[in-house]
Amino acid sequence: MKFFVETIGCQQNEYDASRLVNFLKSAGFEETGDDEAEAIFILACAVRQMAVDRIYGRARNWISAGKKVYITSCLTPDDKKKLEKKGVIYFKDLEELAKHLNLKNKNFKVASETCYIPIMSGCNNFCSYCIVPFTRGREKSRPVVDIIKEIKKLISHYHTSKYRSGKLEITLLGQNVNSYKYGFAKLLKKINDLPGDFEISFMSNHPKDMTNDVIEAIAILPKVKKEIHLPLQSGSDKVLKDMNRPYTARQYLKIVENLKFKIQNLKITTDIIVGFPGETEEDFQRTVEICKKVGYSLAYVNKYSPRKGTAAFKLGDPIPWAEKQRRWKILDELINK
Repeated sequence: MKFFVETIGCQQNEYDASRLVNFLKSAGFEETGDDEAEAIFILACAVRQMAVDRIYGRARNWISAGKKVYITSCLTPDDKKKLEKKGVIYFKDLEELAKHLNLKNKNFKVASETCYIPIMSGCNNFCSYCIVPFTRGREKSRPVVDIIKEIKKLISHYHTSKYRSGKLEITLLGQNVNSYKYGFAKLLKKINDLPGDFEISFMSNHPKDMTNDVIEAIAILPKVKKEIHLPLQSGSDKVLKDMNRPYTARQYLKIVENLKFKIQNLKITTDIIVGFPGETEEDFQRTVEICKKVGYSLAYVNKYSPRKGTAAFKLGDPIPWAEKQRRWKILDELINK
């Protein structure tokens, strides 16, 4: 069987996609483009309405073309029901998928330059624009022993594989890695102390949990990359409050100042939302000012789209798309060009 994997959303989905691809290849399936594929596998993102609309449209087209369509990852119960009615097959994990595909052998290995390791799932923050706490649940941290065991296997396999190239990068994943239950700084040290030639990166961080012990661990541990993804979302205190982001612009800048003081040659990337309901031109300009002060190396700038089930949905979508596009372009050219 020829298959194609469509990945939408965060690094967690990227990690899950890499596991899915290797799982399917180990079963004897061939990866190809969506035109030639007999089966399509979608890793969904329910954070933004645009992503959900994209899933509906593409799934409809693929089914009309006679392809089997499977879906997993972030979906609201309503979206799941609607897609299943259209003929899309939902699976929660590889074990369930194996049953759908009548597979017995589920073992696979992968040699890759970047390995994504989830250290936790879910989220406790309930940002008003985000549906992740409702789709992935509350925060659940994996035990340290399980994470270390998985990383040891990856390091061993990578360094003995004839397919390796470059340095291995281990990326720790979580909606908010800083709030890892068993101590994120302690986890970084344990991984850093493992033998082998590799780098450690992680995402995402929440400004409210960027504690001194985490900052110091990044600064002193040699295998930890000096890069931090620190979402801003907005430079306006009013908009941050409406987003349920529990920090002010001033507090955010203080964190950045502390990071730059303690970590040499630090690169900072960020997430920003433009066009959030109620965001005025003055609010937007405050975001621009912070971007100039911080000097981000990269920014993921998203145009707000209302998501049913989130607290912000009731605020509507009063800012015209053209204005969102204008604001997006200003930040994209300021930071990413």
